[in-house]
Amino acid sequence: MGKLEFSNSYTESTELIGYNDDILINVLIRLPGKSLMRFRNVSKHWLSLISSPYFSRCLNQIPIFPSAIFLRMQPSLNKLKYHFLSLDRNPVREPSVRSFTFVDDPAGIRILQSCNGLLLCCSNNRLGEYNRNYYIYNPTTHQYTTLPKPDNRTQSPNTIFGVILAFDPLKSAHYKVIFVRSSETSPHLYQLEIYSSETHQWSFSSEISKVNNFSQGVYCCGGIHWRNNSGPFLRFDVHQERFQEIPMPKIPDDWNQQTKCRYFGECGGRLHLILTSCKHSTRQFDVYEMKNDFSGWFVKYRVDLNALISANPKMTQSNCHASDHWDYHAFTVLAIVVGEGSGQGSSLPFMVLHVPGKVITYSFKDKTSTLLHDFAPDCTDIEGCTTFEYDDAYPYITTLAIV
Repeated sequence: MGKLEFSNSYTESTELIGYNDDILINVLIRLPGKSLMRFRNVSKHWLSLISSPYFSRCLNQIPIFPSAIFLRMQPSLNKLKYHFLSLDRNPVREPSVRSFTFVDDPAGIRILQSCNGLLLCCSNNRLGEYNRNYYIYNPTTHQYTTLPKPDNRTQSPNTIFGVILAFDPLKSAHYKVIFVRSSETSPHLYQLEIYSSETHQWSFSSEISKVNNFSQGVYCCGGIHWRNNSGPFLRFDVHQERFQEIPMPKIPDDWNQQTKCRYFGECGGRLHLILTSCKHSTRQFDVYEMKNDFSGWFVKYRVDLNALISANPKMTQSNCHASDHWDYHAFTVLAIVVGEGSGQGSSLPFMVLHVPGKVITYSFKDKTSTLLHDFAPDCTDIEGCTTFEYDDAYPYITTLAIV
C-alpha cells in the first residue's frame, strides 16, 4: 500500500468514527469528566452529542465512583469555601480551594449533600430554614436550578428539620428532594413533603414521630436512611413512600451502649457505618455494610490502625489520657470508596482519613496508607490543626445529569 493510499484509508476511518454517533458515544462515555468537557469544543456536532439527554442517559448507565471530595473549610466572614481533594495517588501540598458562585446569593452557598454527582445546596444564612433558597447543582456541567418554595398551607411557616436529595441515575434521570418539616396536625410529629423534578411539584407524604435526627439523611438504593444513636435506623422508600426500621449492628455487651458514630455514608450503592466505643481503643474497629435486603448489617472490613498510628505519632493527642479511648487517637473518616472505576485503581477499596495536618487513604486490602494532601507539615500536634468531621466531606462524581 502506498503512502497516499494509507493516508486516504486513515482519513476514511477517522471520518467513519467521527460521524458515527453510536461508535462515538461508546468511546466518549468511558472518558473522565474533564475530557468530556474539553471535547465539547471539538465541533458543534460533538457539543450537541455530549450535551444531549440521550448521551447523559448512556453515561449514567455506567456505575461511577468518587474521583474527589469537597471538604468544607472553616468559614471566613460567613463565606464558605471547600478544599477540592483529588483521590489520585499524587500528594498535593495545597489542594485547590473552591467557593460556589454559580448563583449570586448574598449569604453564600453551603453544600448540604452529595448524591450520585449532584449537590444539594442552600443559602448559608441563619434567618430561618424556611427563608433559605435551595439549589440542585451539577459541578461537572456547572448547571443549577433553584427549587421552588414548598407550599405554605398554614398561617405561619413550618420549621424544616432536614432536607435530603434522592437521585439514582441508573433508575431515572429525575430526582426528588424530601423536606422533613413540622407537622400541621400534631406537635409530636414530623411531616414529609416531596419535590419531584419530573412534575416540578411538591406533595405531602407520610407523618413520622420525632424519634430520629433527620438533619443527616443518606440516600442509598432507592431509600433515605437516618441513623439513631440508641435505637433502630429508619429507612424511607422514596418510590413507595413507606418507612422501614433497620436494627443497629449488634453491640458488644461491655460497650454499655456508649457508642460514637465515626462514619455513615454511601458509595457505589452500598451503605457503610462505623461505630466505636468509649471503653475500647479506637486503634481497631469494624466497618459495617448494609445487607441487600435492608434487614441489618454485617462486618465488611476489619481495621487495625496500629501501624498507621506508629507512623503518625501526632494522631495521639497530647492533652488526653490513654484511658480516654474515645478521643485519644485523632482521626476522622471522611469517605469510604469501594468498587471499580476510581483513580485509586488496584488499592480499592479504601478509606479517606483526616489525621492531624494530613489527608490520607487507608487500603482495606493491604492495610497500607498513602498521603493525599498535606495541610500543615509544621503542626506539632492536633491542637491548632484544621479538624474535620465526616459530614464535612462531600464526594465528587462525574455526571452530565440535567438538573
